[in-house]
Amino acid sequence: MKRLFTAFIASLSLLALNFLEAAQHKTRNLPWYPSIDAFEHYDSGRTHLFREAKFGGSLRKQNIIITKEAPGLYPSIYNMTYLSPKQIFAYGGSYGNSPGSIGSFIAKINPKTLQSVWYTQLIDTITTGEWDYPGVMGILRNGYLYVIYGYHLSKLDPDTGNVMATVVLPTGGAEPQNTTYNGFDATADGTLVMKSIYRQAGCSLQGPDALFNCPDPSDVPASVLVSVDPVTMKIIDQTTLPSSVFGRLTVGRFHKNSYVYLFSTDTFIRYQVKKGIFTFDDSWTPGSLTLPGQTPGTALVAFDDWIVGQSNGSPSATALSVIAVNQGNASIQFTIQPFLGDPIPPNIAEAYSTAASGDPAISFMPSSVSVDTEHNIVYAMDSLPGKLAAIKLGSHGFNILWKVNQATTEFISIIGNIQRRVIVGTDIPPGQIPGANVNDYVVWRNAKSGKELARSPLLPAIASGSMVQPYYYGDVFYGGVNGNLYRLQPIRKN
Repeated sequence: MKRLFTAFIASLSLLALNFLEAAQHKTRNLPWYPSIDAFEHYDSGRTHLFREAKFGGSLRKQNIIITKEAPGLYPSIYNMTYLSPKQIFAYGGSYGNSPGSIGSFIAKINPKTLQSVWYTQLIDTITTGEWDYPGVMGILRNGYLYVIYGYHLSKLDPDTGNVMATVVLPTGGAEPQNTTYNGFDATADGTLVMKSIYRQAGCSLQGPDALFNCPDPSDVPASVLVSVDPVTMKIIDQTTLPSSVFGRLTVGRFHKNSYVYLFSTDTFIRYQVKKGIFTFDDSWTPGSLTLPGQTPGTALVAFDDWIVGQSNGSPSATALSVIAVNQGNASIQFTIQPFLGDPIPPNIAEAYSTAASGDPAISFMPSSVSVDTEHNIVYAMDSLPGKLAAIKLGSHGFNILWKVNQATTEFISIIGNIQRRVIVGTDIPPGQIPGANVNDYVVWRNAKSGKELARSPLLPAIASGSMVQPYYYGDVFYGGVNGNLYRLQPIRKN
């Protein structure tokens, strides 16, 4: 009887813990839909920490990868989102420099067959002549799909794929065909925020190529910051930024205030956003954060007291820095160069011998850091030396925990609960050039030690600057730039 009573109490405790976890899951990630993945980087702070996802293999034994490929093509998938395990959606077609990418589309996909349930082509940039560059798709708490592409923001019905409403966004000082909004983010109340970037006037290059290979990519207007009401689909406010800002914006919440954070030229800046109205915060001034030769980074990560990012979103002759700035006091800053002195493979050095404004580049990372907020660990990477590092952020600065060989141009996903954390990312095969590689592996690592747990078969290259998408049941989705879609399932090897 005593054993039965003990078992009964244990089962009640487990039920209570499960209920608490479910309740936290529904409230912790406002304003996004409570699924494993409703926004490109999971939360508005862009941590890439997907707590509800898990690793399907073993942390101690050998693992294998079961691979299923879609029967059709989904050109250059950028991100995927889910309402549930059975309702999954892909956004792609936005790498205009890749085969088959003629403009943004959304597809609802059967997760078992990987065939499309419906497919909505939002724009044909071959016909319009507009710049085809990755925006993003997300699902708010209302369950509707929101997608940004070019200078348009649309709201879609997830059941049918029908466009319910579209906002035409301001193009600032540029022509519409040279304007795109590279993604969006949202405050806790659901207000959508976004900003423009531009292709040089007279340049016809498509996709990310326009950012690096137009005659003078810097010859563009300042970016425009915009807020939109997701219910009315009306613009609330807009303001012109101090410069053209390449990286995506990030929303952080600090002392009950919402802020938009951006990596602007050589520093971080922020705007308070209240009911969609922007106010530049001139009391928060970190000053110059980059070293001579470094280039601005991409998106920042907001968590707890910190804003963290890394430099060199475009090729640089100076090793990249990982930078942390305190949200409450911008004079509190830490920086580290985790890959300083790491050698560049000869073939990569040759390929990037003039990439840094005519000088040899030694660093290039078009994706941002990822942060395990429960362990204060920052995962940083650099594609040219081909390194990935875990860096502890403490009260006295940064400390490198481990560093491994892994060449990637993509974001790192962090999955699993606090006791079983795993990181997932791509790895470019030796001998291939980052940014021009034709293949990738997917690699799972123990987040604590960096030990490799599993590796996929050789796959066609992923869309550069995207991410391996965590899914339910321990699986992940992988979207090849040429349209190959894979569902990868890690399992313990018998």
